[in-house]
Amino acid sequence: MALDLSHTQTPHLGLFVSGLCKSYGPVQVLADASFEVRPGEVVALLGENGAGKSTVSNIIAGSTKPDAGSITWRGKPYSPASPAAAIDAGVGMIHQELKLLPDLSVAENVYVGRLPTRGGRIDRAAMNARASAQLKRLGLDVSPDRKVRTLRIAAQQQVEIAKALTLNAELLIFDEPTAALGSEETELLFQQIRKLKAEGMSFIYISHRLDEIAEIADRVVVMRDGRIVARHERADIP
Repeated sequence: MALDLSHTQTPHLGLFVSGLCKSYGPVQVLADASFEVRPGEVVALLGENGAGKSTVSNIIAGSTKPDAGSITWRGKPYSPASPAAAIDAGVGMIHQELKLLPDLSVAENVYVGRLPTRGGRIDRAAMNARASAQLKRLGLDVSPDRKVRTLRIAAQQQVEIAKALTLNAELLIFDEPTAALGSEETELLFQQIRKLKAEGMSFIYISHRLDEIAEIADRVVVMRDGRIVARHERADIP
């Protein structure tokens, strides 16, 4: 079934997901999933474990290949072959299990795999300055030289976000981002999302916590047993 865009007022250069399907053997984990994410908004995927939220997000992030369906991103067909290809296209994912190197510094994690060099050596001054600029953009006051393993989980999560920002991500997917956060840390994350949203970034926010979704989401897509069963605008979030 094609994506129903009848509710869209004008075309946009956001994300359009149309008819995505995925099976593992005889088990269908995603069936005809269609939704959109407009520029500068937060779309929440709500559902219990096994609802299909992570599967559709992993497809968008380049970690999983769909069996059927299509995606359009920024007005062009989008089919990332890998997470690296997704990042190159401006799509990043912040996983519940953070993918940081604990014994490296904050700045090294932000620029891992693309450390700035000068005269054949790592330009630590430039790396630290650039990392600090992104951290300040998020409101994180931490030394770029500090080892990641010494940071609390909330700060480590912000390092992941800073890394995505340096890769010019325009769409970020958060997979259960508050699972290990307290209430104050969750509010800090929401403040950062709102700030980046005001700059035009888009977000897919995966959660099963209705109170959080009611606070941060512009729209909600409800999933159950691999299918989208409901959609709600912010004003209609139950």
